[in-house]
Amino acid sequence: MSDTIKIKNNKKLLQKIVLLFGIIATIFSCSKDKGNYDYTDLDLVTINVDGLPTEYSLLQFDSLKIKPEITYKGQKVNLDKPQFEELAFSWEMYPGRINPAVNERHLIDSTAALNTQIKLRQLIWELVFTVTNKKTGVKAFAKFGVAVTPALAEGWMVLYERNGNTDVGLIKTNDISKTQTKEEVFLDIYAASNNAPIPGLPGSLVFSLANLTGTMRIYIQTSKTAVSVDLGTFRKIISFDDGIFWTKPAVTAPAKVAATDSRKELMINNNKLHVLDYTVIAPGDRAFYDGLGGTYGTLAPWVATSTSAAFDAIVYDQTNKKFLKVALRGAEIVPIATAQSVTAPFNVSNVGMEFLMADLGWNNWEHMVMKDNEGKHFLLTANFKEGETPVIGKGKYDMSNCPEITAINSVTAGFYGEIFYYSANNHLYQFKYTPGTTGLLWTAPTGEVVTNITLQKSYNSNRAAGVLFDPKNLCKFLYVATYNETTKIGSVYQMEVNTSSGAIIAGTEKKFTGFGKIKAMSWKAYIIR
Repeated sequence: MSDTIKIKNNKKLLQKIVLLFGIIATIFSCSKDKGNYDYTDLDLVTINVDGLPTEYSLLQFDSLKIKPEITYKGQKVNLDKPQFEELAFSWEMYPGRINPAVNERHLIDSTAALNTQIKLRQLIWELVFTVTNKKTGVKAFAKFGVAVTPALAEGWMVLYERNGNTDVGLIKTNDISKTQTKEEVFLDIYAASNNAPIPGLPGSLVFSLANLTGTMRIYIQTSKTAVSVDLGTFRKIISFDDGIFWTKPAVTAPAKVAATDSRKELMINNNKLHVLDYTVIAPGDRAFYDGLGGTYGTLAPWVATSTSAAFDAIVYDQTNKKFLKVALRGAEIVPIATAQSVTAPFNVSNVGMEFLMADLGWNNWEHMVMKDNEGKHFLLTANFKEGETPVIGKGKYDMSNCPEITAINSVTAGFYGEIFYYSANNHLYQFKYTPGTTGLLWTAPTGEVVTNITLQKSYNSNRAAGVLFDPKNLCKFLYVATYNETTKIGSVYQMEVNTSSGAIIAGTEKKFTGFGKIKAMSWKAYIIR
């Protein structure tokens, strides 16, 4: 037993001696180390993308071409035939931050210069270009934004009559599009997507943001029906006969479809107002409710666009010549309760005029042209955004001396000042309502008459600059629609205007043609689901 213990102790002693010599040897070798090592030169790669766009937009299945400048070992890399075998290249696409729920990664090319067909689905993508030195593992990166869009993703919608039916066209131009790179005109889109045009004469057209970033909708209303279409293809999704209402009305007589900035969609049918309220949280599909009750006369084909959260809607009673309201979650159309001040320019509860036409303008006030019993025309402005105040009516301006006022057929108003345009026959006028002066701005070519005028803007009064749902060049472009009765061709003239003065900027006019007789126009936001 004692011999065994001695052996173990001797082994431990031997281990300690070896360890000690190892430490001494290490210290000795370090003292003689003069720092002579072999270092690997990393030969950094640089990617220069100056002069290249940081954002790209293209249609699905189009080709994307990007030629960055790559420098390695002081030389520019030949993009067609790279001269350095140790360099590897990759182009990968990931869903952009706007689509955080989508988890995908796609290698689309392995070349120095990108030239490939983009087959990925319609989405906002991030494209990452990587150059890797295979010897050292060092990498360099460049990143681009790529929007893969449907052909009809964004633009200027045109609603028109052709051969007794209704169809829609789309103008795509960089002047109002955040993503468009090629100027194009698409005609008869609805018929192409649905094998037939929409029955009836054109009425109203709206791109609805009422459901915020949920299911945006495009509504088209005619004299015979109303439909909602797919945002990217204009294929019919729901119609008057199938899905727009929870319960289809017994009479089909649509007069107006609209959306408000208080997240309501509204339809007037057979003199009844139907409401779709997106402030009510509910799962599943949405549809218009039954027509509201109330005691009133004939409704004008109009609803206020910008209203207080206390209102579901503001409408106009043509018979009794006054504005009426629908209270929040209200079941009836009722009078405005608050007594109006005698200092108000006019009494919204006793206007006494025939409603003709309107547009949302400066201060988010409604700008409305009315006619009194003597045939005199007036521009009235009203603020329904602040609710039931004693002074809802803000202005009353005599238009009796305006040229061709009895032939007025369309109006549009700007957001940045007292900008108000109207059209009559073949002329475009600007009415400066505070000084009470009118100027002739534009005359249509011989044989053409003006049928509609609309500024580039959105009804959404909660405008957030730079987001996809906010128009590019807000109120900077005016669209004038004309029609030639002889050729049966409608045209759209785009012209840039000064947002402060309203004047047309010389040399900016563009013409787009091939439409039918145009009734309405509207901006279509850039949306990809």
